[in-house]
Amino acid sequence: MLSEMSATELVEWASFYKENHFSDALLDAEFSTLKATVVALFSSGEEPINPGDFSLLTPPEPEKEQTDDELMLIGEGIFGGVRYGRTDC
Repeated sequence: MLSEMSATELVEWASFYKENHFSDALLDAEFSTLKATVVALFSSGEEPINPGDFSLLTPPEPEKEQTDDELMLIGEGIFGGVRYGRTDC
């Protein structure tokens, strides 16, 4: 492919890529949306069609909210000592 393009074209593609990344998540989202659209065209419409159902990537796990005790324990480990909080809580 590089033998068929000029140096100017290569530089233009490099600058385009800096602004528009072709990441796996973006490509997966585009193709799963396309697949969902095609299925929606040919289906009866009784069941909702979600593009996430056609995704090849696994969805990210939701972050669990940390409790106050966990945050205090993390705070103790930052400076290597014991972190004291209010005692009237």
